[in-house]
Amino acid sequence: MNPTEIQLPTRACHNCRKKRWKCDRSFPVCQKCLSSGSECLGYGKLFVWAQGVASRGKMMGKTFDEKKKPKEERQGQRPHLSPLKESVKIDSGHQAELDTPSTVLLEHVESRNEVLSPILLDPLVQDLTRNSRYYLCHYARQLCADMVVYDTPRHNPMRELIPAISDYPVLLQVILANAALHIFNITRDTPDVSAYQQKRKGSLAEYYRTARRFGGLFSSSYRDALVAKQQALSLLARNVAIVNESNIDLVLATILLFVNYDLIESGKDKWKIHMEGARRLIDRMGTPAYRPHTMSRLRLCLLSDFLVFYILGSTFNFTTTPNPFPDSIELDPILQYAETNNYLSCPAPLLRVMLKSFDLSEELTSGIQVQLKDLVAAALSFDACAWSHELHPASPGEDLEKRVRIASAHRAAVCIYLARFIPCTHPLLDNSSGSALVSLTDLSDEIIHHISFLTPDDALFKSISWPLFLAGAEAEGHAQRTWIMNTLDEFYSVMYWGYIPTVKRILDCVWRCKDQSPENCWVTEVKEMDTDILIA
Repeated sequence: MNPTEIQLPTRACHNCRKKRWKCDRSFPVCQKCLSSGSECLGYGKLFVWAQGVASRGKMMGKTFDEKKKPKEERQGQRPHLSPLKESVKIDSGHQAELDTPSTVLLEHVESRNEVLSPILLDPLVQDLTRNSRYYLCHYARQLCADMVVYDTPRHNPMRELIPAISDYPVLLQVILANAALHIFNITRDTPDVSAYQQKRKGSLAEYYRTARRFGGLFSSSYRDALVAKQQALSLLARNVAIVNESNIDLVLATILLFVNYDLIESGKDKWKIHMEGARRLIDRMGTPAYRPHTMSRLRLCLLSDFLVFYILGSTFNFTTTPNPFPDSIELDPILQYAETNNYLSCPAPLLRVMLKSFDLSEELTSGIQVQLKDLVAAALSFDACAWSHELHPASPGEDLEKRVRIASAHRAAVCIYLARFIPCTHPLLDNSSGSALVSLTDLSDEIIHHISFLTPDDALFKSISWPLFLAGAEAEGHAQRTWIMNTLDEFYSVMYWGYIPTVKRILDCVWRCKDQSPENCWVTEVKEMDTDILIA
C-alpha cells in the first residue's frame, strides 16, 4: 500500500466533536476515545439503521425489528442450524446474496444511500449475550480461517462445526474461549497512524470495525475467555465420560480447540495434557466400532491437525516418542490432508521423515548414525518443485510458487532438526572434518531466503513459524537475527497468537547464551528451560 493512498483525518472524530474534546486524529480510531473508554465513531459519514426486509422465505415482506417483538413470539423449538445463503434487500432496490453460515451474526450490506440493513439473526444465537454473539462472529469470520491454509466455501471443517453448538454446549464454550482470548490479544495492541502499519494490522482494524457494530469495544474479553474456558472444561469432563461413535468427532474437535486455545495463550505446557487426552480418543477410533468405511472430512482434518501438532510438539523433546496413532489407522490420507490444508503446509514426505526420527535412540551408536544419515539423505533429496505438481490443490487460487517456497523452508528445517540429534563437536557436524552431513549455517540461510518471498498478505505466511524458529536458533549474524525478529513481529500482527511472543523470548535467550558461550548448543538451552513448547 502506498502511503499516499490513505488520507489521514483533517478534523476531529464525531465523538470528540460532540463532547468538545481535543481529538488527536489517530486512524482508524481516535486514541482520546480509546483512553476514555468511549466508542470512537470515526471520521466519515455516520450510518443509520433501516428496517431491513426479508426478500424470501417465511419472513418475506417482514422487517427484522426483532427487539420490538414480544419474547413469547421468539420462543419455540430451535431449528437445525445449517449453512444458509441469505438474501438481503438493499434500500436502493438492489439485492445481494451472501454465502455465509447463518450464525454470522450481524453482517451488513452498504447501499448507495449509505444505509445499512442487518441480516436476520439466527434463532440459535438470540439467547446469547452481546459479547458471546460477537465472539462467535469473530470465530466464524477470522479465527477458523487461521486454522486452515485456504478458507474456501464448504472446505473448512472448523467453520462447519458452528451448527453443532446447539446440541453441544461444550463446543460453544470452547469456541467462545478461543475467540475471546484472541480478541484480548488483539486489544492489547494499539492502532498505528502510519499507512504501512495500517496495512500490516488488518486484524486490528477489523476488530474496531466489527466491535462498533456490536455496540462498542470489548474490555472484558480476558475475563470472558477464562469463564468460557472453565465452563468448557467442566462440560468436557462430562462428555468424555459418555463418548461414543456418534459424538467422538465432536469431542475430539473440542480437545483440538483447547490445544488452539493454549497456542493463542502462550504455546507452553498446557497443550500437552490435551494432546494426551486426544491420543486416547484416537486409539479408540482405531477399533472396529469407531472406524467408518469412509473417513469424513472433519475427522481427516482433526487427525491431521493432531498429527502435525504431535510431530512439532515432539521436536524439542529430542527423545524417543511413542506413535500417536494405532496401526489400524492408515496414515497416508491423513498425511495427504495435512500437506494440503493444515495451515502449516508441511509436505507429507517430510512429515514421514520426522515420524521415523522419533524411533531413534538418544545414544548415538554406529547403528543410529547410519539411520540418521539415511533420514538426512531422505530429507535432502526431497524435491519441492516435483512435489508441488502432485499436490491436490486446496483452493482454485492455489499459489504453487509460494507452496514451493514454504516446502523448501520446511525441508531445510527438518535437516536442522535431524542434525541436532548429534552433539555439536561430532564429526558429522564439523565442517572441517570432511564428513559433515550438512552445513547448519547454510540451512538457516536457506530458510530465511525462502521465507523472504512470503508476505503477510499471503495465505501461506501463517506457515512460517516452525522453520523460522529453527533458522533463528542457528542464526549467527546480527542482520539475520534482526530480520527474524521483525518477521515474527509481522507474523504476530497477522495472527495475534500468543505462542509467537514465546518464540521471540526463547530465541532471545538462545542468542544470549550463544554469544556468551559459542560452544554451547541451543538444544541444551531449550532442554534446560524445562518447558514443553509447541511452535506451530
